Amino acid sequence: MTQPDITETLHGIHFLRDLPHDLIAHLASVSQFVEFPPSTVIFRQGDAASTLYLVVLGNISLEICAPGVGCKRILTVGQGDLLGWSPVLEHSRMTATARSLTKSQAIAMRGPQVLALCEQNPQLGYEFMKRAARALAKRLNATRLQLLDVYGTQLPAASDERPIDEQTTDTDTL
Repeated sequence: MTQPDITETLHGIHFLRDLPHDLIAHLASVSQFVEFPPSTVIFRQGDAASTLYLVVLGNISLEICAPGVGCKRILTVGQGDLLGWSPVLEHSRMTATARSLTKSQAIAMRGPQVLALCEQNPQLGYEFMKRAARALAKRLNATRLQLLDVYGTQLPAASDERPIDEQTTDTDTL
């Protein structure tokens, strides 16, 4: 895929929605197109955190692994989603295993290069990190709901809180 194709593809990624063209062009300069056949392990929990991805096509499972238990799927990400946030938050290790469930395509970016762009361009840094925070908040909420399914009970709500399934947040629009 050529650089203009990558730039055009990035414009269509939900994670980057409404980001100005010049900022997307900066990200395109450190991006490459990658493909994953079904069942490909993209990264493993505990691997050095070096690359992040924006999913263009396909479904990718996020799994947590524990000795004696194996790996359990906790979330599935798809088109338009951020995959592998650890490198941009300077987390040294990946916190989950990512495995393609279907033939998948993504835009890959090296974490240190994205961080350097964010430091050089504060507007890009602010917009990118704001979007990463929204994506993580959405995943945290999904995990909370999954815990309710696993444990089969509603957690007690404080008097000023609504039950989790009735809450809406800015992340619901991601």
